[in-house]
Amino acid sequence: MEKLSCFAVVIPGLEKIVEIELNALSAHDVQATEAGVSFCGSMDTLCRVNLRARTVTRVLVRLADFKALSFPELYNKSYKIAWERYIPAGIEVQVRAACHHSRLIHSGRVEKAVQDAIAARLSNSGSPAAPGTGDVQQITVRLENDHCTISIDSSGERLDRRGYRLQSGRAPIRETVAASILQWMHWDIAEPLLVPMCGSGTFAIEAATMGLGRAVNLRHEFSFLHWPMLHNKRWVRLMEKAAGMEKSVLLAIEATDIDPDILQQAISNAEAAGVKDAIHFSQRDVRDLSESGPSTDKGLIVCNPPYGDRLKGDVTALYKYLGGLLQGALKGWRMAVIVPDKACESALGLPAKRRLKVKHGGKWVQVLHLELD
Repeated sequence: MEKLSCFAVVIPGLEKIVEIELNALSAHDVQATEAGVSFCGSMDTLCRVNLRARTVTRVLVRLADFKALSFPELYNKSYKIAWERYIPAGIEVQVRAACHHSRLIHSGRVEKAVQDAIAARLSNSGSPAAPGTGDVQQITVRLENDHCTISIDSSGERLDRRGYRLQSGRAPIRETVAASILQWMHWDIAEPLLVPMCGSGTFAIEAATMGLGRAVNLRHEFSFLHWPMLHNKRWVRLMEKAAGMEKSVLLAIEATDIDPDILQQAISNAEAAGVKDAIHFSQRDVRDLSESGPSTDKGLIVCNPPYGDRLKGDVTALYKYLGGLLQGALKGWRMAVIVPDKACESALGLPAKRRLKVKHGGKWVQVLHLELD
């Protein structure tokens, strides 16, 4: 079976978490880098990762690596790629190039050279002409120090766009980031999970799909579904296997928010995701937890508190309250909390057991693991 060289594009900061997940999905030669995670595998591996990976933004397949010092050289080497295996008739091809420290510095000319090479190869390979289907295949070209890497996108729409978040407030956390934090905290499906200030419900919904063993991208329209090299019978078997992994279990997931409209958004999103019955939603101020905490002695609390434009007033007071919960009403629990700056971290009043630096909302933030020993 052919071995594909792949690259998982990820949110900066999540590389090590993605590396662990890809190993669990039986990818080979998994290696985290600053820009993402490289791995190898068969076409089945590529399909499985796209279907089931919770932490990956998209998956590229590396088609060629070569030195390119001139546009004719770029064209000729691009032409040698077996494009007919990946691009069927009627698909629009879009080439995007990035050039750094190379002789070929004009990205537009680079894109045209590769686009022309693809068109010529498909024409000469006997691929029949066909009317446009409306589908688009993305090709990426990266020139760095005169070294060219050409990749094809296998995912289509970003994988963090699960399709359930029909409504969201300001600065919602990405689905992949929420799933990564849950994995980073080693959340066990038997462990109670509390999500105060739940917003659009992403943490609770991602946890529910994890607990139910549901493949997160079963309804995704992948680019590779149009590739001539895909064996449809094997794809159907992979889909059936992924769907068959879902199980019926009772989960202790509670999501709360003080705003009834925001809470209704979370409920609607959970319904769209098909996990509404797996989550207990309630309208509740996070400050009420100090008076009547959860009924269990221990569990995990995860939260993305409002800060910046999302909260008017003293944001540090909220963080101070959250830190106090672990010493009072939530004593014995663990907490993962997103912290935007040092002032908010100091307000928590507790040392971080671990920390994860990740890009969220275009800014670097810290995710802190708080737990009293």
